[in-house]
Amino acid sequence: VPLPAITASLFARFASRQEDSPQMKMVAALRNQFGGHAVESAKK
Repeated sequence: VPLPAITASLFARFASRQEDSPQMKMVAALRNQFGGHAVESAKK
């Protein structure tokens, strides 16, 4: 059974771990608010 919405959200999650774009930061913030997933700070 194809599940394009779940697949797209999973790929967005993986991208949010790697990209430093404002869009992915927003996705990470939403995941933190709705699911309680921790947002890691930038490593310098």
